[in-house]
Formats: sequence, structure tokens, C-alpha cells
Amino acid sequence: MRRLAWVAALAWVALLFTLSTLPLGDGALDFRWRFAHDDKLAHAGLYAVLGVLVRWASGRRRWAVAAGAGVGTVDELIQSTVPGRHADPLDVVADVAGAAIGAAVVAPLLHTIARRRREARDRVAR
Repeated sequence: MRRLAWVAALAWVALLFTLSTLPLGDGALDFRWRFAHDDKLAHAGLYAVLGVLVRWASGRRRWAVAAGAGVGTVDELIQSTVPGRHADPLDVVADVAGAAIGAAVVAPLLHTIARRRREARDRVAR
């Protein structure tokens, strides 16, 4: 299962980088936001998924947060080269926060799965 989670995390990173290369406006990623800086919610949500996947794959919250920071930084660097897009350090903050939230939210589920696997192994060993 962890191998599958790593594959899913890498696929998610590829999707994030692909979205970063799309110009804003003219119908491509043309969102109509309702309040200032609400794009940070989109960043946090997208990176929460990354946090879940990396936590699932690695079992470590720190790796999930580090992935959010690293991928978010590269994502902003990519955006800085795309016409109509710009790099925003606050987007990286939102990315890290989202990854941390995703890693924290999935932790109880991962603990439950691990406990049930241990219990099943114990039953078989008896």
C-alpha cells in the first residue's frame, strides 16, 4: 500500500506542476474568487492532498510537511516563468499549512489501519 501511496503522491506532484504551467485568464484557470487571498484556500486544499499521500507513504508527518515546502517552492518558481502568473511566498506558506493539515487529518486513520493489521497478525500467530 505504501508503494501505491508514493506513486499517487508523485502523480499528484505532476498534476500540481502541470497546473502551474497553465496561464491565468482567457479561460485557463480563470477563477472568480470571492475575497482577497482566497486562492490560499485552493493552495492549502491541493497541498492537503499531498500531505495525506506523503504521510500515508512515509508514515512521517515531517516528510509530508517537507514535501509541501519543497514542492510548493518549486511550484512557485515554475509559476514565475509562466506569462500572467507570478510567484507569491504566501502561496508557499499556504502549501505548507495544507500539507501539515492533510498529514494531521490522516494520522488517526493510519493508526487505526496499523492497529488492525497488528491485531490480525496476532490472531494468525496464535
